[in-house]
Amino acid sequence: MMYYEKYGNELNPIIMCLHGANLVQSFSKQCDYLSRNYCVIVPHLPGYGRNCDAEFSTPLAIEQLTELAASFNKQVTLVGFSLGAQLCLPLICEHGDLFNGAVMISPWLIKDTAEVEKVMKQQADSEKMAKNKLLLGINGLVLGLDKNERSEYEEYSKNVSMNTILASIDNGIELKNYPDFVHVVKPMTAICGIKEITDIRKSVRTLSMQNPKCTYDMWDGAAHNIPFKYASRLNKTIEDFVDKIYTKD
Repeated sequence: MMYYEKYGNELNPIIMCLHGANLVQSFSKQCDYLSRNYCVIVPHLPGYGRNCDAEFSTPLAIEQLTELAASFNKQVTLVGFSLGAQLCLPLICEHGDLFNGAVMISPWLIKDTAEVEKVMKQQADSEKMAKNKLLLGINGLVLGLDKNERSEYEEYSKNVSMNTILASIDNGIELKNYPDFVHVVKPMTAICGIKEITDIRKSVRTLSMQNPKCTYDMWDGAAHNIPFKYASRLNKTIEDFVDKIYTKD
């Protein structure tokens, strides 16, 4: 069983928050708020956090996440950011019996090959900088992490391999590879910032175009920073989304 953090009571509706690459703390500003009325589960994806003994691969992540979701014996709501948002796609398409809906924040599901290669090269070139304690500390402050979270962020980052980082980028999760998405009947919403890269904005629009159960929204002023910089708005968005699921039930 993969390592995960739990906030709140499992008797409440369960929200599984899937973090972005190299940032287990992606939902640090959501956990306390949402745990008042829900149980928030934050798995550490393969290659990251306390699951760093493994290297990231999409099949391994799906295997571990479905095993974890099944262990709760009731359907779970998915909320993912960046890499986590991409993982929502195969989970909701191929394992829909485990999930009752998905909120996908900044999913990169339509990918230009040149852009993927560019991002991978940038990551490889900046490997040493990515593990610099001072720079990590500054980035943690920018993200609004508290002292303990910054300490964890620095410690976790040291153990992330370049293979995991590159595999997280070139992960094989593209909308075109999941034709069954058009048949998903669970409620979904896709969100991104208006300042995000073209591929992410296109991904969000196309998800909604291909499936009437998927709404979308682009937030003015936002970039690839919605969970941190727009925490209050996102908290309310997730809360409203989950409440609608259980109101319909």
